[in-house]
Amino acid sequence: MALALTGRRAWLAASASIVVAMALAAAVAGRSCRVSQPGPEAAVRDMIQAAVQGDQDTVYEMLAPATRARLELEAKRATDLVGATTRFAPHNLVSLGASEAAPPTDVTVVEEYDNRAVVEVVSPTSRARIDLVRVDGRWLIAMPQYSPD
Repeated sequence: MALALTGRRAWLAASASIVVAMALAAAVAGRSCRVSQPGPEAAVRDMIQAAVQGDQDTVYEMLAPATRARLELEAKRATDLVGATTRFAPHNLVSLGASEAAPPTDVTVVEEYDNRAVVEVVSPTSRARIDLVRVDGRWLIAMPQYSPD
């Protein structure tokens, strides 16, 4: 059980590294050109900024409800594993770290329909796609691979 928790934390750390790498793209690409509601690319940039600042609570709040639900389950499981000595909150499982990857050069919406979107983050050495969902008019980062089944 402890190894599974460690693996999940490592996965979260890797995800956070992607987010931090995207932060540099936000600095290069600037804010969205939209005049009305900010689009999904703005949500990705905002999360990058929060990650760069080390704001674990804001990063957690920018996750989609299904992802937060899974983190709540895992926080409870982590607390149960260590007994009463330590209590984990869901945001404690969000690990922020520096990335040594090349900084992204572009953050672009590649798909947007209804309340779902995909944003592509491009760097000189890699490409990543980030899933987002719109909840109550706000774009949130979705990690389908880390949502409860």
